[in-house]
Amino acid sequence: MRLIFAGLLGLALISSAPPPPAWAVSRQAPKTAASGETQVVARVGAREVTLSDLRTEMARLGLSMNDPEAERVALESIVNRALLASAARGQNLHRKPDAILRMQAAEEQALADLYLGLAAQPPEPGVDEIEDFIAANPSLFADRRVYEFSVLAMPTAKFDDKAMAPLFDDAPDFRALIAALESAKTEYAVSSAIQPSTAFPKPVREQLARYTVSDNIVIKSETQTQIMKITRATAEALPQSEWRSLARRILLEEKASARAEGLVRRLKSEAKIAYYRPSAAPAPASKPAAQSTPKKTP
Repeated sequence: MRLIFAGLLGLALISSAPPPPAWAVSRQAPKTAASGETQVVARVGAREVTLSDLRTEMARLGLSMNDPEAERVALESIVNRALLASAARGQNLHRKPDAILRMQAAEEQALADLYLGLAAQPPEPGVDEIEDFIAANPSLFADRRVYEFSVLAMPTAKFDDKAMAPLFDDAPDFRALIAALESAKTEYAVSSAIQPSTAFPKPVREQLARYTVSDNIVIKSETQTQIMKITRATAEALPQSEWRSLARRILLEEKASARAEGLVRRLKSEAKIAYYRPSAAPAPASKPAAQSTPKKTP
């Protein structure tokens, strides 16, 4: 991460020059927000939305600076949030215990994300490391494949892997699973998606490399389970001009993730943490299986 201090050089040059005579100083009229020449991009009631607010919101929403609609989407998000928050304060909701707990959690999460982003920032990978990564991962570069999926989404609470897997595991589609879901009156949604192998995290990429048409990847979260069935896989090499930039990005992401996990483990080991609710405490570590001693043949 680089911090760019724009304008410091100009400030140093100005401060070292002799001051102009009083008659040479002209006072410019203050710039107004409506002129578009200030950092203020909008106003919501009494609140001014600055360019910094806009950039922060774009980052929070994961919007690209190259997307021509990104600023409009980000500003609409800020405006909606400001209006809803103002309405909530008008009803004194910000004084309620539940709201206070949520605001404290949001503040802690923002600080945690900021600290983790700075503390876990890895060093730039070297040229040799990038070349080694490209050589070790041909499925991302010369042998890259583009996958077409049929995706079925359903509530995780309703997903029974043992009972449902036979309905879609070796089947070419979800018809048998859909019939069972409709019979049980379980909500579901089916859609399609096209993604290259480079769009997935490492564990999914490695799994995809071994899979073919009709194979499935099941992705579970606390609330939703997605079953992604491969309907087509096409070889489509990544242009060689993009190899190094992709390798650099993936290396940085993987290193940042590993550093973040290590940082959290270290902080936990150094902190005094006491758990008083067994159902909320971390699960005990599983003991390694005992190795049986082979019998000696007489």
